[in-house]
Amino acid sequence: MPRRPSDARKRIVQAALALFATRGYHNTGIADILKESGVKRGSLYHYFPSKKELGFAAIDEMMRLHVEEGAARHLRTNDHPIDRLLKVLDDLPTAVKLETIDSTATDVSIRMASADEDFQKWLERSVEALIDELEGVLSRGVADGQIVDGVNPRVLSHVMVVVVQGIQLTSLLGQREVIWGDARRWLKEYLNSLRK
Repeated sequence: MPRRPSDARKRIVQAALALFATRGYHNTGIADILKESGVKRGSLYHYFPSKKELGFAAIDEMMRLHVEEGAARHLRTNDHPIDRLLKVLDDLPTAVKLETIDSTATDVSIRMASADEDFQKWLERSVEALIDELEGVLSRGVADGQIVDGVNPRVLSHVMVVVVQGIQLTSLLGQREVIWGDARRWLKEYLNSLRK
């Protein structure tokens, strides 16, 4: 039975993610992606006119899954705003675990952003969208009297993202579980102190 065209696209993206994570963006060629995905050259170019377009699609897919199926799922509930943030925090260490490698979407995004300025700009826009989403949750929490007075939602959103990015970078060096465990414990303690 022939595979569906969308299956080919998914296999291409998954192969690219796996190779970008293990070899790096610049050390991965189209031939490598074709071999890993088992897709013909014409099919790859049907979906992606260039390696850079494939790179954007890969990051886009990762961030879409991370934001839409991860963070947004928690941020858009009716739970207490602090509980929503804590649930997002709990998901971060394994956010969008890639199927074929021991790496996360964040790991791959960081590596790709460091390899190309266009990827870096795209990632910055994605992070800014997440900051906006966090700010919205915090702003509503402050307005509804669920979060202590004096909290600046924009500043706290930025601080949370910067802290998490620092943790992610540090955890690439090893001891991911220990680093994430400590950091999550500290962030949870702080966020819970903001609860009214």
